[in-house]
Amino acid sequence: MATAIAVFTAYGQAAEPSAIPVKGDAPTSLYGGGAASRDDGIRKQAGDSFRWKGSGQITWKVQVDRAGDYEVVLNHAAEPGAVGQRVQVSSGGSEVEYTMAKTKGVFGDKSYEMTPIKNRLHLEAGAQSIALSIPDAPKAIDVLNFRSLELIPVAAKAVIEADRQEALRARASTEWMAKAGYGLMFHWTSQSVGKDGTHKPYAQAVDDFDVKRFADMVEETGAGYVIFTIGHAQSYCPAPLQAWEKYHPGKTTGRDLISEMADALSAKGIKLMCYLNAASLTGYPRTGEAEFTRIMTEVVTEFGEHYKEKVAGYWFDCCYQAKEKYPGFSFREFFKTCKAGNPNRIVALNSWIYPNVSEWQEYWAGETADPVGLPVKGTTPERGPGAGLRYQALLIMEPYWVQDKVAMPKPIESLREQLRDFLSHLPTTK
Repeated sequence: MATAIAVFTAYGQAAEPSAIPVKGDAPTSLYGGGAASRDDGIRKQAGDSFRWKGSGQITWKVQVDRAGDYEVVLNHAAEPGAVGQRVQVSSGGSEVEYTMAKTKGVFGDKSYEMTPIKNRLHLEAGAQSIALSIPDAPKAIDVLNFRSLELIPVAAKAVIEADRQEALRARASTEWMAKAGYGLMFHWTSQSVGKDGTHKPYAQAVDDFDVKRFADMVEETGAGYVIFTIGHAQSYCPAPLQAWEKYHPGKTTGRDLISEMADALSAKGIKLMCYLNAASLTGYPRTGEAEFTRIMTEVVTEFGEHYKEKVAGYWFDCCYQAKEKYPGFSFREFFKTCKAGNPNRIVALNSWIYPNVSEWQEYWAGETADPVGLPVKGTTPERGPGAGLRYQALLIMEPYWVQDKVAMPKPIESLREQLRDFLSHLPTTK
């Protein structure tokens, strides 16, 4: 799991959580962190999911926009030993039931999946309680890892599906990524140290960056693209961008390293993509939804219009946390923002090991660290994390994401053979 995810976690459960709005015209996500109550066997774990042991119940207070029937989807990873356990979702006199089955995806038995529950839950308008319960599991058994309960208003299904289809049609082509075969990601940040153990001020490190040597090195590896980190735990940008400077004074540079790097790589037929961290960029989770939206829109618009075709794609971190914290944030409108200056630019919204936060993206962020399941015809499987998106697995060769220590580690030995075998099976025309 990347440093960004470890540092920037979703907001904690409030002592007395307010009622969660359940919309009549859009899906609503109910997360464990927003529950009014949960039993002792349901414990929060890293990554803002909940490990569920034995029988138990989670209850949410909700404010229902309009009465009606709602489809229910369980966002979870089932424990193989719990297959066959009974799961119930209830509100008032309405109840739906699901019998646990294996979840599937690139992570095998550990894959999170969006599983529809048969039949529909009826919700009355106004203040209600919704309970998710597992009534009959033995006390010692691990049942599932729970991420969220999704409520989809039946009356709005046609509109929701139309939005999904629009997202699919709007996606830019990712064929070049498939032909590239593989790329390299560099976590070169304000925390990075040199081979001699020195840690330069960020602006000096940017001024001293040898772009030609970097591009030559990338070319020698045979990589078809580069993902370069712009901001991370600390939100620095190696370029003189006004919107970035507005929100992070003193954390931009006079040299436009991004532009120079893009030109040097492009001369060798290599594309540049940029990693951006939604959390550090916006001050998540302290900022409100309106401010989060404003910062993301202003910065990404200027970024796109400034670099145009020089930046072929974005890799946005902390998107699953942002979706939980800011339920009104429009990924549809943000997708359009990401196309500023280059309609063919491709986008990944990192949801880590969880199912996609939105259909408004082109490729799977793939923060897997180790090799996982291979792509199916260039895409992820139709179930589980990344379903239907262009496949990309983001692996790490060293024990950690950022080189902030004096000692330079050797690549993980066990990964060498795995990676060699993994790359040999990639469908590429490169």
